[in-house]
Amino acid sequence: MSSVSLIAVCVLLCLSGQAWGQYEAVDQAIAWANNVYQTVGVVTREKLPVTASAQKEGQDMLDTFKLGLTHCETELKATRNVDQHRTCVNALTAGYYASLGQLAGELWAIHGATSGASRLSLFW
Repeated sequence: MSSVSLIAVCVLLCLSGQAWGQYEAVDQAIAWANNVYQTVGVVTREKLPVTASAQKEGQDMLDTFKLGLTHCETELKATRNVDQHRTCVNALTAGYYASLGQLAGELWAIHGATSGASRLSLFW
């Protein structure tokens, strides 16, 4: 085997090894985003009232969040930029939690106002 062939083989092996490492980083970033989605789902179910309408609104918000994550993942696969993907997911998550807090405040105010504990005559 000539030295040129040996160098070419080494370069190809190094490049393919780097590509495999990049794919692993992309796969890890996607797995991390899926874990974020699961965590957000648990938080949503815990923070909203257990009424069917509140849980439906929470599920609608989760569906929209998942759509946003899909856009982040598409961009990640196109650019292989893991840092940009993390920024995208973190921005979505921050916006989601802000919206969830606002929705929970509205729904708990409605839910609390219709419960028996909100009637003063219950305690006096």
